[in-house]
Amino acid sequence: MAPKKPVSEFKHLLQPIKIGGVELPNRIAMAPMNTLMSMDNRGFVNEQVMAYYAARAKGGCGLIITECILATQLAAKFPFTTNLHCYDVSFQPGLAELAETVHAFGAKIFAQMSIGFGRQGHNHYGESPPAPSVVPYGVEPEMMPKSFVKVVQKFPQAIEGAGGHTPYEMTVEEIRQQEDEFANSCKFILMAGFDGIELHAPHGYLEHQFLSPRSNKRNDLYGGSLQNRMRFLLEVYFKTREAVGPKFALGMRISADEHLPDGFTHKEALETARLMGEYGCDYVHLSDGSYEALKYFFPDRDGTMLDEARNFKKVVDVPVICPSVHDPKNAEKAIATGKCDIVSLGRQMFADPDWGVKVAEGRSGDIVRCKRCNECLIRAQMGLPVRCIINPNTGREKYMPEYWRPPVKATSVYKMNMPPRLPKHTVPH
Repeated sequence: MAPKKPVSEFKHLLQPIKIGGVELPNRIAMAPMNTLMSMDNRGFVNEQVMAYYAARAKGGCGLIITECILATQLAAKFPFTTNLHCYDVSFQPGLAELAETVHAFGAKIFAQMSIGFGRQGHNHYGESPPAPSVVPYGVEPEMMPKSFVKVVQKFPQAIEGAGGHTPYEMTVEEIRQQEDEFANSCKFILMAGFDGIELHAPHGYLEHQFLSPRSNKRNDLYGGSLQNRMRFLLEVYFKTREAVGPKFALGMRISADEHLPDGFTHKEALETARLMGEYGCDYVHLSDGSYEALKYFFPDRDGTMLDEARNFKKVVDVPVICPSVHDPKNAEKAIATGKCDIVSLGRQMFADPDWGVKVAEGRSGDIVRCKRCNECLIRAQMGLPVRCIINPNTGREKYMPEYWRPPVKATSVYKMNMPPRLPKHTVPH
């Protein structure tokens, strides 16, 4: 655990911070990453999933943000390959075990809730996924990280299924039904004991697809102007806020720029974040690009999103989380100079789950540095559970007793989070 007094070299990185009413012990977050550890695509938490997150909580992350959890039955029909699910009460016991385990190791936990992959989704039976418009999804080699290109050249089958199936255009009735089901699913997260929810709107997922003129060709109230393209995200947000209440931490992740022709621009992302902040969104977690612009999503260099993060800091009054800052000195400087408030670590957490503890103990020189080789990502793309070529324990945490949940005192049901009853909000026209 971190010492009582922060190491002076990293005093900003190790300072507590509040997101809504949740106090984090430091500014180190684990970024959400699809790990394929649920294995069978039924979406339930298992022992490996719990131990994997426990390792990162024990390793010094103040905040754990889960992998993408598919929050409607329709979304769950079109996963990447396999994801956690949460669309009825049957998923709640496993998620409660996960939250309890992370808490036992001293971290807070937010659930990244997704309303679907949209046109990026896949179906084992060849069905067409739902999307804003009939716009197929595809990946060009020049938009991939360098390591990806080498793999694709040698093993073309590695991404043969990446394009998925041509989507169909969602009706207005279907859009609103999905929003309602999503908001109801978020109640299960609240009752499972999580500390917050992250709305999943980056990377070309369904909410991003509505935001982007590249994938949204609609001519109704959900398409055209930025105001209309934001409508889906805003409706999801308001319905979710109504479901979980004003005190439950509720933020969003968003791509800072799509970096594609006719795509969602940085200027539009800033305006979206500004408006969400005005409506009470508790934090903004950045990413970049999309699965069609993967080299921005998984950059080859450290701190590539910090300048964009600084721009978000100018338009919102809530914490801004910036990913892909693996070097602790860069992370400390970014927070000290006001470019972001929290750093989130993705691939680096596969390489060394003890990153936070080593920083807090003044042992940053002992950190096993991520090589950005993307072997983890390539495996996931091929439908294999995540592994790391420099950390043999990634994927086998369930066999390591130090990551098993210790005894914890049960919380009285009278003190548990329960969904409140609130007046309904509507999206301004």
